Amino acid sequence: MTRILPRLLGRLERTSQRVSLDRFVLPRRRPRSLYRSVPTPPSFQPAHHPKSILLYDPPTNPITSSRVYDRHKTLPPLPRRFDKPRPRKTTDEDGPRAMTLEERKFWSSPYLRMIASPLRQCIITSRFLPNDFLIRLAIQRIPKSHYPSKWKRPNAPQTLLPDGLQHTKFTVRRSDKAHYVPCTRTSIALLAEPSVKRRAAHGVLVHPLLAEQIAHLLRLRVLQELEVLIDNLEAAAHKSLHRKPATSKPKTPITNPAPVPRLLRRLTHSELHTIRTTQTIPHPGALAVLIVPPLQKDSVTGLRPAPNMSPAPPPPPTSEPTKPLTLPACVLYPTQPDAWDEEGGTLPQEKVPLYNGVVMFPERGQRAALEGLLRRVLEIEWRADQGCICADAGKGGKNGGEEKDGEQKEEEEEAEEGKDMPKKSKSKSKPSHAFLLYSDEESVLRGDTVGIAIALWRLRMFEDKGEDVETQRVGGWEWTKKRT
Repeated sequence: MTRILPRLLGRLERTSQRVSLDRFVLPRRRPRSLYRSVPTPPSFQPAHHPKSILLYDPPTNPITSSRVYDRHKTLPPLPRRFDKPRPRKTTDEDGPRAMTLEERKFWSSPYLRMIASPLRQCIITSRFLPNDFLIRLAIQRIPKSHYPSKWKRPNAPQTLLPDGLQHTKFTVRRSDKAHYVPCTRTSIALLAEPSVKRRAAHGVLVHPLLAEQIAHLLRLRVLQELEVLIDNLEAAAHKSLHRKPATSKPKTPITNPAPVPRLLRRLTHSELHTIRTTQTIPHPGALAVLIVPPLQKDSVTGLRPAPNMSPAPPPPPTSEPTKPLTLPACVLYPTQPDAWDEEGGTLPQEKVPLYNGVVMFPERGQRAALEGLLRRVLEIEWRADQGCICADAGKGGKNGGEEKDGEQKEEEEEAEEGKDMPKKSKSKSKPSHAFLLYSDEESVLRGDTVGIAIALWRLRMFEDKGEDVETQRVGGWEWTKKRT
């Protein structure tokens, strides 16, 4: 205590001079760089040496001093920090690194990120596949209060439960050991076969609602990824406001600042109509298009559903749907019209998925949460464009919480711009219920939307019923004949 109390008092004195006391954070220990330059490996051809290699000096002898040629990793790249960090003591060869433009382009692709995920062995096909194409199932013991009625064995019954489907910010994995199956609904039905159960464990029960539980957690993962993106954007805005002002003025004033890269925006009715008529999504950097219409009031209660982000089973619907859902959950549209490829037509055409939110999120509570999170991202995007991002967007600014959301602001701006426009052009310029998600080498510096695209694609793989088979095969890995 005699050693730690003076240190605590000194720390409290330094933190009392700060603007806010958010957290009591101790400085991290600086990593030590073990990197050193490696000499060029020598040749082991006898004609290249006038004498035996063993007769060379020990510092450069590849046999007796082989450790000189061992390679060491450099320090990891520094994370992006908005406050000015202390300069790290590094050598010239091992300085602070950052992703190059090409590396950021690779990192902004959800499909490359999915393929680069760790390999795991599937218990159904016995093949090694990337982790993002599989569902992780762990063996858990059933509580005594939930024992089956006909259970007569002395040991506790066990069952397979999904594990690791949610974001690590909201929950942790329950088991270190697990089994993996393909991310499809049909693979869950195969778990009831005896051959598959023997691979997992003997006497494991598979409850009949396992597929519905996995689908519910996959939808919840989409909402959690949106929540993580919102937290990161708000934290970046909060830190940028509390950044210390520059002591010296810049030599040349910035007259035309670079535009903020967009992460999410709403398509207008004319843009959505163009996508449906031309069956193309001609927007560079587009990751996905998500159509989420507003929710109507319940016919029984007369209220709109409350947002639901709970991993528990959703409550039963109070009213039955009036019309059956006949639309496909996902359709793949190319980014440009089909044309002849000069390289021989061996490369597939780039396509962007268009998701139907009503089919992908049939539960009204989850769809209400999805719509609310998308509107929060739009509000942050609008504040970033205006250059007036406030630290606490949820509590409101100086107006005492009277600020309007991003949708109302966009509608007001478009109404002012289109006062002299005819009615048809006004309706086409209004924002629709389609949200366009972006990701490129510039937008990843501001926010990572790839996690949302991966979560949507995993849900699409699990709920795929073959509606978009034609859109998947046309323009794929096949030799295209030249058109005349």
